[in-house]
Amino acid sequence: MPEEEVIRVRRLTRWQRIGVAVLLVIGALILGSVIFVLSGVYNIAASRDHWSVTNFAITVLRDRSIATASSAIEVPPLDDPDLYRLGEQHVMGACSTCHGRPGRPLNPLYTHMTPSPPDLTGAMAHYSANEVFWIVSHGLKYTGMPAWPGSGRPDEVWSVVSYLDRLNGRPEIGANMSEEKIAAAQSFESCARCHGGEGTAPVSALVPRLEGLSEPYIARALAEYRSGIRASGFMAPVAHDMSEGEIEAFARYYSGLTVPRQDEPLRADDIAAGRQIAETGVAEDDVPACDSCHGGVNPQIPELRGQSARYLATQLKLWRNGGYRDASAQGRIMAVIGRRLGEAEAEAVSTYYAAQATDGGAP
Repeated sequence: MPEEEVIRVRRLTRWQRIGVAVLLVIGALILGSVIFVLSGVYNIAASRDHWSVTNFAITVLRDRSIATASSAIEVPPLDDPDLYRLGEQHVMGACSTCHGRPGRPLNPLYTHMTPSPPDLTGAMAHYSANEVFWIVSHGLKYTGMPAWPGSGRPDEVWSVVSYLDRLNGRPEIGANMSEEKIAAAQSFESCARCHGGEGTAPVSALVPRLEGLSEPYIARALAEYRSGIRASGFMAPVAHDMSEGEIEAFARYYSGLTVPRQDEPLRADDIAAGRQIAETGVAEDDVPACDSCHGGVNPQIPELRGQSARYLATQLKLWRNGGYRDASAQGRIMAVIGRRLGEAEAEAVSTYYAAQATDGGAP
């Protein structure tokens, strides 16, 4: 009989045995997770809080994600009255729907959310300014916190952060605001909270005056906010709720008001330099005269006289950074001009137009 064949089995090394064990553990965890999910035993009802281990994992994941994503964000000066006055209007008119008024009990409807929206007086106590900016800009998944509805508008988001910074630990700031100022109903009065109106100035130099703008331009701007062509976390929700009749009435009302003189201090040398850009342009940078479009001939193009210098300079800065309001024909033209104007030139021409009275003359 032939000699019986001997089969030798090579013994696994220590690291190979460890590798096999790890794979078996991972496989068991995956299989256990699938069985757990398909079993439906985890209660996802908002009436029940998460398990402690689930809360711990979600909190660590959330805070590490926010810290990593926001680490490179540069924070501008937050003690800026124009910023926090504008942010206050948005927080009280929109954020308070879920978060409540600072220092006051939350609406019972929202206390039954999981997680429930936090009191905003503590926002800056738990997160840094750049982290709060990231949260407001991008929102948080599975919490009900939406992303900012106006993409590419860091200027708007910083106003909210500035107000939350001022509010931090001081609930009396929000609690003392009257009900009339908090009302978010769409009406001329609520629009005047930010934009001002007959005899009243805008709440902030970062907000445009609407007096004297043409009726077709105001109506087009609102239509573009409603359709998303213009990005604004402030204006898009307001325009969305306006009917065609309300847009027409709103445009008619503001176009009939007189542009007041500016009372902000303006530098005479900036006014002189800005006049040259407005009247003749900047030939070496291929920038046409601003008055060639904004001189009041075309009702679809806004006149700039009487607007705040800071508002105009901010808009030019947004255009200079690219991707801002370039979906419309008019926006694409301004995007090109914004990139060609230097920062000092933008400041100068903004100051010039802010100095103009209703008759076009400088004060």
